[in-house]
Amino acid sequence: MAVLTVGSGQQFSTISSAVAASRDGDVVSVQAGTYTNDFATINSKITLQGAGGMVEMVATVAPPDGKAILTTNTDATIDHFAFSGAAVPDGNGAGIRYQGGNLTITNSHFHNNENGLLSNSDPSGSITIRNSEFDHNGAGDGYTHNLYVGEIGSLTVADSYFHDASLGHEIKSRAHSTTITNSHIADGDGTASYSIDLPNGGHAVLTGNHIEQGPNSQNPAIVHFGGEGNDYAGSSLVMTDNTIVNELDSPSARLLVNQTGATATITGTEVHGLNADQLAYGPANVSGTSYLDSAPAADASSPSDGGSAPVPAPAPEPDPAPPAATPDTDTVGTAPGSETDGTHAGNPAPQDSQDASNGGSEPATGGTDSVQTGDPAAVDALYQAGLSDLIAQGNEAHWGPEAQQALFDFLSDAWGHDAGSGQALRFDTASFDSTANGAAVPPSSDYLFG
Repeated sequence: MAVLTVGSGQQFSTISSAVAASRDGDVVSVQAGTYTNDFATINSKITLQGAGGMVEMVATVAPPDGKAILTTNTDATIDHFAFSGAAVPDGNGAGIRYQGGNLTITNSHFHNNENGLLSNSDPSGSITIRNSEFDHNGAGDGYTHNLYVGEIGSLTVADSYFHDASLGHEIKSRAHSTTITNSHIADGDGTASYSIDLPNGGHAVLTGNHIEQGPNSQNPAIVHFGGEGNDYAGSSLVMTDNTIVNELDSPSARLLVNQTGATATITGTEVHGLNADQLAYGPANVSGTSYLDSAPAADASSPSDGGSAPVPAPAPEPDPAPPAATPDTDTVGTAPGSETDGTHAGNPAPQDSQDASNGGSEPATGGTDSVQTGDPAAVDALYQAGLSDLIAQGNEAHWGPEAQQALFDFLSDAWGHDAGSGQALRFDTASFDSTANGAAVPPSSDYLFG
């Protein structure tokens, strides 16, 4: 094992040169300070260690690999590093792009990137995050998040602070096992969607967290479990001893939306801003809930012990604009905040359409629109519960001769609780029975609903 030093008067002047020279087992010790456009790819099993404080890795241009400030291809430990300013032409820039292995991040900070950390899939891999902060990540397009983990073996988050994501989720995990403990997750005044999204289910444990849904949240569901059509076998969700604060003024607000067949367990929760009917949508056993008259204070300090708060990242130099998201030709939902998956053009990493609030979403696979068919009984149950769904079949919707009116009331990830904000709903074809009603909706028309 060798210790490679980086900084003024050290063995290496740049992080990238030290990482390139490293071998398995080495420690790259980096003097605290700002390293601008010092991009690196980790191919050796190493530790990156900040020495004397926080190492600020700042991007003002697009990373040359089109991915991230730091790209990891194998086991790595990163301590006392901050990442900011990552932006690339396809809109998927990240502070760190994980591409495999076992990644451990401690005492670190990800802010003002298109994605804080973006993960490729590695079912045998793991990501562990402790004493770290993720905030103000997201390009504002609904595709990008504070943290987005693909299909890996396990994600563990402890004693960390996630807040103020821009339209995306605070935490999104497709890991087969997700454990989040003793962490503070808050929208603040931002426009985040889900606080925690586990779209494929998996084995999930959420314990001892303080979760705050802000007044500007773009989705009334706080925790989302399953619902994207590929739930992992044997999925389970246990939520214990969490504190939940809801500041979103909406009767559709829910602590949990469970779209798997597994019964979630929610125990020992302290709640402010939700009533008993708003604790769970979907199968759940709820017990030991305490309803608070006022919102409890939460520690909003950075858990990373790197000294003073970081300055905002410099604005990235202009790059070609990311491609616009392709609007869906069908809008379907199965529960509040449901979504389909999609990808940014040219990006091999997992991305999704969720909260594709400003431009719609891309189809899940192959460019062919896939549409769910709603069950009328289930839709009626949603309606009676104050929630709404749209039944669609194929790329067409038809009404028989008895129909005089069609009412669409839908809730997407881009949900706007301001009635003036409106949403676009696109039809390929939609018509009443022409012989009885003589009415038809022109194909490929857009309709705006408040």
